[in-house]
Amino acid sequence: MSLIAVFGVWLAVILGACAVAVVIERGVLGRVEDWHRRRQDRKRARIEAELDRTQAELRQTILQLAAALNGDALEARKALIRESYLARGEVPKE
Repeated sequence: MSLIAVFGVWLAVILGACAVAVVIERGVLGRVEDWHRRRQDRKRARIEAELDRTQAELRQTILQLAAALNGDALEARKALIRESYLARGEVPKE
C-alpha cells in the first residue's frame, strides 16, 4: 500500500469519526436544549401560578378592606348627622 493510500484511509476514518461526533453532538445538544426549554416552561408556569394566587389573595384583601371602610363610613355619616341634630338642639331620629 502506498503512502497516499494509507493517508487517504486515515483521512476517511478521521472525517467519518468527525461526522459521527457531529451527529451525536447535535442529537445530544438538541435533547439538552429541549430539556432546558421544558425546564424553563415549568419554572415560568410555577411563577405565573404563584402570581395568580397572590393576585387572588390581594383582591380578596382589597374587597375585605373596602367592606370594612364602607361600614366605617356609614357609622361616621350617622355620627355626623346625629351631631348636627344635637348642635341645632333637636332630637335625632333613630
